[in-house]
Amino acid sequence: MAGLGVVLLVGIIGGLVGPARAQRTPTISYITQEQIKDIGGTVELECSVLYASDYSVHWVKTSNDRSDTVFLSTGSSLVLKDSRFSLRYDLSSTSYTLQIKDIQETDAGIYQCQVVLSVTNKISAEVALNVRRPPIISDNSTQSLVVSEGQPAQMECYASGYPVPQITWRRENNAILPTASRFQRDNNDARSFERACFAAPAQVDDF
Repeated sequence: MAGLGVVLLVGIIGGLVGPARAQRTPTISYITQEQIKDIGGTVELECSVLYASDYSVHWVKTSNDRSDTVFLSTGSSLVLKDSRFSLRYDLSSTSYTLQIKDIQETDAGIYQCQVVLSVTNKISAEVALNVRRPPIISDNSTQSLVVSEGQPAQMECYASGYPVPQITWRRENNAILPTASRFQRDNNDARSFERACFAAPAQVDDF
């Protein structure tokens, strides 16, 4: 009878411990911080999870404006058909590391690590990947302008790149800009715009 009592006790303890462990909520314990990389470089994005063995873990990429979403991986399998991407799963740390080689400008965006709890419920953490791009002055910037002497002249300059380029104006041979010049600047995540309005009399070929 003593032996039977031990068996029953172990069975009861096991029944109590099992459900308690199963009720732990999955968490994302670590995700790589924001990355800034050059075109052609390599980046590794790591996501470590806890208590998620019974749930699906995904890497998902969204555009910076959240308008486009691409599924990259599910569990330890890569689903994106791009040889530049690879996925490494470490069982001991339960981490999912997404590697991107030969980085392109189009790789910039928000990368989300998601643990799917149900059809309508998930937890996620994200890391931004920014790709350096040399500044380029857009074709829709003012190329030439003809005005009558004494009349105001308005010129616009548009430039893109990352980090956002800073626009400066100068005259030919670094001559001083007219004292009545006014500037309007508008910067966003990837584009810079500046309008210059020169109200002082000037020769057309001074610009």
